[in-house]
Amino acid sequence: MSDKTIKGLTKVLKDLEKFGSESKKEVEEITKISSMDIVADAKAFAPKNLGKLAQSIIFTKVGEADYKVVVNSPYGAYVEFGTGAKVRVPPELQDVASQFKGKKGGSFEQGLQGIKDWCKNKGIPETAAYPIFMSILRKGQEPQPYLYPAFVKGRKQYLKDLKELLKRLTKKYD
Repeated sequence: MSDKTIKGLTKVLKDLEKFGSESKKEVEEITKISSMDIVADAKAFAPKNLGKLAQSIIFTKVGEADYKVVVNSPYGAYVEFGTGAKVRVPPELQDVASQFKGKKGGSFEQGLQGIKDWCKNKGIPETAAYPIFMSILRKGQEPQPYLYPAFVKGRKQYLKDLKELLKRLTKKYD
């Protein structure tokens, strides 16, 4: 996360660096917990059918105090942002969303099978799958944001937790 996504983060981290190794370990722990919270919220917010999308949301450590939340589903971005004429992307995620523009989330057969599975799960006759899928391809799919709302919630708590750490360490050494 950066000042681009969390206003004031750079300053707080710079102030925490003054406390050396004592703050370094705590910042890493706060960052890990924040990533875990974002994953948990994204899983809770994700639309459920068979639960595959929610199951694909994970976090990984990519640096010393750096974690990345990832959606390992080929259709995750299309659920988040929508498709076709119904795409809605928050301004701060334009760069992220542009990676998926024009790319396919799978083959026609995979998409149709996904709708067949959805129909079966909802008690809808399988014969309805093809017209439903064709309608989605023509008209687009409404976005169902799950990761961005989790991130917005998580970044607020992350900055709050870091500021509380800074306050605690400052008080300890004053």
